Amino acid sequence: MAKVGLKFDKVDITDKRYLNITPALKLDEVFGKLTWRGINEVEQKYEDDTTQPRNQDGSYPQVPTGEIISTKVAIKSANQHGTEEFSIVGMLPSEIEALGLKFGDEVELSDIIVTYSSVSGGVYKFFAQRINKKGTPAPKPDQVKAKE
Repeated sequence: MAKVGLKFDKVDITDKRYLNITPALKLDEVFGKLTWRGINEVEQKYEDDTTQPRNQDGSYPQVPTGEIISTKVAIKSANQHGTEEFSIVGMLPSEIEALGLKFGDEVELSDIIVTYSSVSGGVYKFFAQRINKKGTPAPKPDQVKAKE
């Protein structure tokens, strides 16, 4: 008897491993029209501060390295009937701000990855490489670097 099931690959994003369920989804149907709400936070990389005494659990205190891992943005999904948080991993916060997005502007996300973790009864996380205002051409990475 053959086993039938879903096999999903793990993917490394923002220094963590996630179960990538994107291949099983029709993203346009899952999310529908996407509209801008705002930037939630900038996620930075942290490392152990071995110059400080250990915490009670034996770990070292964490200090930010200054490296930006992602920018978490709030996007309203018409089909999910609410605002979802996407981590934009391929753009700096300043690049996102330079788009001049206003509340309610329709946006497009490129290279969306949806991940699932069974922690706490199931958690979905959404990642995208880039964000752009719908209907405007996305700047190429070499054009963005030329501006800096």
